[in-house]
Amino acid sequence: MHLSFGKLIIFAQWLLTRRPTTVAIDITHKCNLKCLHCYWWKQEHPMELDDGQMVAFLKGLRAGGLRAAILYGGEPTLRPEICRAADRIFDISLAFTNGVNGFPRLQNGQWILSLDGPETENDRIRGEGVYQKAVENLEYAARPPIVHMTISKINQNSLERFVREMMALPIKGMGFSFVTPNRGMADENLFIPLAQRNQLVMELLRLRKKYGEKVGFTPAMARHLLTHGAFSEWNNLSTCPVSQRVRCYRSDGRPKVCTYGDQADCSRCGCAAVVAYRGAYKPFDYQTLRVILGLMTPAYQARKSPYEKDVENISGETNGP
Repeated sequence: MHLSFGKLIIFAQWLLTRRPTTVAIDITHKCNLKCLHCYWWKQEHPMELDDGQMVAFLKGLRAGGLRAAILYGGEPTLRPEICRAADRIFDISLAFTNGVNGFPRLQNGQWILSLDGPETENDRIRGEGVYQKAVENLEYAARPPIVHMTISKINQNSLERFVREMMALPIKGMGFSFVTPNRGMADENLFIPLAQRNQLVMELLRLRKKYGEKVGFTPAMARHLLTHGAFSEWNNLSTCPVSQRVRCYRSDGRPKVCTYGDQADCSRCGCAAVVAYRGAYKPFDYQTLRVILGLMTPAYQARKSPYEKDVENISGETNGP
């Protein structure tokens, strides 16, 4: 697995310092969907920097020592040239998309496709026809995207069905978060109470054992989500590693506290980034580090899952990368 000099520096900073390494930025204040669980449209939408201003802003962040970028929105594919610019400026770039507009080609960056279950559940959350359009576009992606699922009450009973569907598609792997509500909001139709979430965490581990490494969820990651594990060690702003390592910005260049916004309820956090980072480094865990390497190295291919091998034996063809 090849790691550039810049990526090696990021790893060294993670291991040896507490220095911020990453920018998470809403590169646009526009979106073509209005997903039920999304924090973005529930917040104020400031104006966005124009192309020249945004590129200059990103270059300034890179000059200030931030080597990795996570591109959010709104919907980043509404500004494909900014996505390409970020891909050139930073050593690592990850771009989240709903997939409706396809996957603009990036030289080194990684697209992360947000889907939230099989077609019925996904489209209940994201809008009619979104699942089919995203899956159609996925087939034409220059490089296999990672699929990211936000688990909520709507899709919690469809985990295995969704994983099975995704394993048959040309994806690089899968990641999972849980809905994180805003402070003071019950979100009774979406948020899964923490005690119930424990059961789903264990279900994700079962799915990884059954379907293989493409299910990007490890025992070390599970430990940091379980209420009887290490969850209480980080579920507040002062101890959150993402708030320490990542600098978050709105589309107009103003800072914000968290990628989920200033009102995110840390005590009920379900962020995949936190559990991946802590799972990899507190204490060191190679399995979880491989999950992170899968994000950082576009050429990296996870091992085939048992499911893929079964399909290959039956049909003589492979599914996925």
